[in-house]
Amino acid sequence: MYHDYSMRKIIEDFKDPAPKNYILDTDAANEVDDQFAIAYAMLAKEINLLAITAAPFVNDDRAATPEEGALRSYEEMVRVRDMVDPDGKMNIPCYHGSPSYMKEMTEPVISEAAENIVRIVKETEGIVYIGVIGCFTNVASALVLDPSIKDKVVVLLIGANSFDYEGGDCNEYNLAQDRLAARVIFECGVPVVVLPAMGGTERLYTTNAELNFYLKDQAGQIGNYLCSLFEREEGGLFNADGSVNCKSRIIWDLGAIAVVRLGERAARLQIVPARTIDPDGYWDMTRDLGRRMIMADDFKRWNIMPDFYTLMRSSDLK
Repeated sequence: MYHDYSMRKIIEDFKDPAPKNYILDTDAANEVDDQFAIAYAMLAKEINLLAITAAPFVNDDRAATPEEGALRSYEEMVRVRDMVDPDGKMNIPCYHGSPSYMKEMTEPVISEAAENIVRIVKETEGIVYIGVIGCFTNVASALVLDPSIKDKVVVLLIGANSFDYEGGDCNEYNLAQDRLAARVIFECGVPVVVLPAMGGTERLYTTNAELNFYLKDQAGQIGNYLCSLFEREEGGLFNADGSVNCKSRIIWDLGAIAVVRLGERAARLQIVPARTIDPDGYWDMTRDLGRRMIMADDFKRWNIMPDFYTLMRSSDLK
């Protein structure tokens, strides 16, 4: 089954409760939001999670090279998957990701992730949504390996920023790591749903107190693990002097699941002219690609966070 590249039909599909075929591409060891998104995707009845793939990343605290980042991402996403599904009944495969970033737009980075994205898309009946919540290398490489898969894929990107953010600067973490991969996705013709960082998913924050109240000892091993990750980054409920700790943290990556699960209850989905970026990582507003894409904004935290917490609490987690 091939799509007709209609952005309106994609938005309408988000309203349909029928399960959507989905691949989640994640730099799971880089921060703490990916783990939330993995659990959300696994539990959401609107998502038929076909695979999880490990995105590369470089982070001074956790990975010195993209290859190390991809390996750590793989280890972490397997850990989270097995906490949500300890018996393996969901049968969700995990694949190692790119050992480097792209060097040329015409040269894919070969990896288990890229090769299996191509295979899964070609073997799956119907459209496959790919949620990219790390840098874009794996998915861009798959699109270069076999350009025909763009006829069956819709890519949701947690990355870039809104058009009006600081003169069109898109150099947030995910996009800035591999601008060539970003250009491949924006320019190859695959339908794109941009879930921007600034001007978009930055609204999806939570606090340690909120996490502890809703998940601690109430959502199995994964619920307690998410609480521990958040505490590792932002501290506990109280500071060393006994004062209350009210730090918040943005859980950006929930947006890639919430849009598919909740549609326009999660965000405003605008059909806009398709754009790419220039070599410096800014939106190129002068180049007409002759297509449309979807730009999400006005993310509705008051719908997304309750939905996530309710789903976690109501699921049969061990």
